[in-house]
Amino acid sequence: MKKIFLLVGILFVLANDAYSSDETQHNPLTSIGIPTPQEVDGNQKSNADIEDYLPEGSERIYDDSPEWYWANGEPLSELENTDMPHPLEFPDWIQKDNIQVTPHKKASEVKSTKDEMFLIADHVSHSRKKDIFWAWGRVKIRLEESTIQADKVKIINKTGEGIAQGHVIITNKDGTHLKALKSRFNIKNEEGKLFQTRGRLGENYYIKSRELTQIEKNHYQTKTTSITTCEGKLPDWLFEAESMDIIVGDRAVFTGGVFKVRNIPVFYIPAGYLPINQDRKSGFLFPELGDSDIDGPTFNNAYYWAINDHSDATFKLGYMGRRGFTPEAEYRYTPSPNTKGIISGSFIDDKVTRSTFWKIDANHEQELPMEFEFKGTLDLESAEFNRTFNDNINERARRNTDSFATISKKWETNTLDILTRYRDSTEPTIDETLAELPRITFNSQRQEIGDETGFYFNQETSFTSFLTDLDPDPTEDDSFSVQRFDFHPQFTYSTRITPWLSFTPTLGLRETIYSKGLDTTNNNRRIDFFTRESLDVFLSLTGPRFEKIYNTKNKHVPKIKHLIEPSISFSYIPEVDKDDRNKIRIFDGVDSVSPQSLITYSLTHRLLQKEDLGRKEKPEDEFDDGFDIRDGLRFTVSQSYDLREATKTETANNPRQPFSDVRFDLDSRLTDELMVNIDSTFDINDNVLRTFNFEVGFKPIDSLYFLVERRFTRRGEVFTLASLDWDFNKGWNLKASTRLDEDSDTNRENNISLLYDDPCKCWGFKLDYIQRDNFTDQRRKESKFNLGITFRGLGSIKSGDQKKLLHREFESIYE
Repeated sequence: MKKIFLLVGILFVLANDAYSSDETQHNPLTSIGIPTPQEVDGNQKSNADIEDYLPEGSERIYDDSPEWYWANGEPLSELENTDMPHPLEFPDWIQKDNIQVTPHKKASEVKSTKDEMFLIADHVSHSRKKDIFWAWGRVKIRLEESTIQADKVKIINKTGEGIAQGHVIITNKDGTHLKALKSRFNIKNEEGKLFQTRGRLGENYYIKSRELTQIEKNHYQTKTTSITTCEGKLPDWLFEAESMDIIVGDRAVFTGGVFKVRNIPVFYIPAGYLPINQDRKSGFLFPELGDSDIDGPTFNNAYYWAINDHSDATFKLGYMGRRGFTPEAEYRYTPSPNTKGIISGSFIDDKVTRSTFWKIDANHEQELPMEFEFKGTLDLESAEFNRTFNDNINERARRNTDSFATISKKWETNTLDILTRYRDSTEPTIDETLAELPRITFNSQRQEIGDETGFYFNQETSFTSFLTDLDPDPTEDDSFSVQRFDFHPQFTYSTRITPWLSFTPTLGLRETIYSKGLDTTNNNRRIDFFTRESLDVFLSLTGPRFEKIYNTKNKHVPKIKHLIEPSISFSYIPEVDKDDRNKIRIFDGVDSVSPQSLITYSLTHRLLQKEDLGRKEKPEDEFDDGFDIRDGLRFTVSQSYDLREATKTETANNPRQPFSDVRFDLDSRLTDELMVNIDSTFDINDNVLRTFNFEVGFKPIDSLYFLVERRFTRRGEVFTLASLDWDFNKGWNLKASTRLDEDSDTNRENNISLLYDDPCKCWGFKLDYIQRDNFTDQRRKESKFNLGITFRGLGSIKSGDQKKLLHREFESIYE
C-alpha cells in the first residue's frame, strides 16, 4: 500500500518534465507515444477545453464503470459504497527523479532497475490554473517491490492530496494483493487509505475492510474488518472486528472482535491480540474445550509469550465446572545450542475433594567444560495429582515422584556419573521415601589387556549415600542413612575352541563396605561399620553353530540364512556370611547379591534376510552391493538348573525343584507390515502356564495399522490392550484404543481420538473421548471429552499436539 503513493511523486515529476505550463508549445508526452487530450478520438482540443474533457472536480473522477467483483467473485453491496472522507496527510518521500512514462504499446520494452519507477497510462494531463494533474485510462505504476493499478488518478499539487478511483489494485512481492473501490493519499506524508477493500495481506491472510489505512510498510489500521486464512465465498472461519492494528507477519490488536464459523457467530471478544504468523509469536492460543461427568465442563485458555529467540513461556487458565480454576505456567529456554530446559507448574484448589493439588516439573540439560554433561529433572507433586487429573495412562499409574540431577563424562572405554536422586510416594497413606545423595559411579567397559592376549578387564565402582524412611506410616518418621562403597572388577578370557565353538570364562571379585546396618531381629537396631566380600564366576560355552542359506529367487529378498545356535552357561556366587547378609538394608541389586549355582542352557533360531535397499543411485562404497542384512526372526527356548536347589534337604512341604520354568521368546519382523512378539514361561513342576504375553501388529497399508497386546500372569493381572490407527481421508485420522481387564471382564479404559489436521486447509481440530475407571471418586466410572481446535494463522499450536493416551505406535523397521 505504501508504494501506491509513489504515484504522486511520479506524476509530480511528470508534470514538471512534460508540462511547463498550460500554454506549452511542445508536449513531450507526444514524443514518447502517449496520446494527449488534444488528440483523443482524432479531435483537437485546446488547453482551455482540458477541464471540460476531464471529469469536473473530485466528483467527476469517480468510477463510472459497471460494478466489478472482488476477491472470490462476490459483488460489492450498497453498504460498501462509502463516501470519500477528508484527505490524509503524508510527506513527499515518494518524489523521485528517475521516473519514466511509457505507453501501453511499449510496455514490454520497459526495463526496471533499483529505485526506478514506471508509469503506464492512456492519458496524462496538467492544469496550470488549478495546479492539478490527471492520469486516466489503465493507469499502472511499476515499482521495485510492487505494482499499482487504477482507472483514474487525480493529484492536487499544491496540497499534495491525491485520489485513485476505479479498480484500484496493489500487488507487493510479499504476496499482498489488495483491491479497492477508491483510495485517497497525500504526497507530503507516508499515509494512505483504501476504501471498500478486499484481498490478501502477505501470503496467507485474506482481508475485507470498510476502511484500510497504511501507516508504513507492512503496518495497517482498519475499520469494520474481517480476516481469515480460508478461501471461498463463505470461509470456514473468520474473525471480525470493529477496528484492527495489523503488522503483517507479526500481530493484530483488535477491539470489538467476533469469531464466526461459516458466518455463524460463536463468541465475542471485546479486545485482544492475535499473532498472525506461523512462527513463534506472542499471542493467545486457541482454547481447548472438554466435558467430564466428574470434572464437569472444562475450558483451557492459554497465552503464548515469545520472550526472545531463545526462550518462551505459556500461561494457562483452565476451568473445570465442578472442580474450579486450574492455572498452569510453562517456561522453556535454549540460551545456547548446548543448553536447554523447561519449567512448568500446575495448581488446583479442588471443590470436589476440598483438597489442594499441585505439580512442579523441570528439566535441564547442559554441556559443561571438559566435555562433562549435566542433566536434571525436578518431579514434585501433591498426593495423587497425576492419578486424578492426568489423561496419560503411564503418568496416572505412577505411585511416586522421581527427581534427579546427574553430571557425567564419557571416555572411549570409561564413564563417570555423579547422581543425586530423591523419590517420594504420591500415595496419601504410604511413605516410601528413598534418596541417593549422592551416587558416584565409575565404570570401565570390557577392554583387552595387552595386544591379542585374549584377556579382558572391566569394572564397576560406586559410592552411594542412601536416605530412607523405615516406617511406611506417613505420620511417623524413622529416618535411616547409610553410606556404601562397592568395588566389582571382572576378568574375562575369550577363546575359540573350534571355528564353530567358543568358550568364555569370567571371574569377578566384589568388596562392599557399609557405614552401618540393621538388626532386623531387634527392632531395626542400628549396627555400625561392616564389610561384605564376594566373588562371582561365569562360564559360557556357545556352539556348535549350524547354518544354511536359502536362495529365494526373489529380487527384493534374494537370500535367507537360518542359524541354530545352542549355548550353555554356569554362574556361581558362593554363600555370603549370614550375619553380614542380615545386616544389609536392601536398596538395589548390589545389596541383593545372593548365593548362586546355576546352569542355564538355551537354543536360539535366527532368520537373517538379505534385503534390497532400493537405492537408485550408485553407492559410494565399492563394497556396498545395495543390500542390507536384517534379523527377521529370533526364537529362543531356555531353562535353568539350580544346583543348590538340587542338593538341598527335601521335605514334604518343601520338595526339591531344581528345574526352572521353561522360557519361550519369539521376536518376528519378517516384513514391515507384520510384527509378532511372544514370550511365555511354563512351570514344569506344576505343569501350568505361568505367563503368556503376546503383541501382534498388522499394517496392511500405510494409512492403517492395528495392534493387539495381551498380558497374562497366573493368579495375577490379565489384560488386553488393542489400538487402531486409521488415516481414512486426507488430513483425517482416527485412533481407538481399549484396555480390557479379563479378571473382572470390564473395560478399564477406552479412548477414541478424531483428528483433522490438513496442512493445506485453514483449520484443524482434535476430539478425544475417554471412558475409564476413576478410583479417586465414588462414582468410579468417568466419561470425558476433550476438544482442541486450531485456526491456522492465528498462532495456535498444531492440531492434535496433546498428550498420548492409550494409543500405541507402530514403528517402521525402515525408519
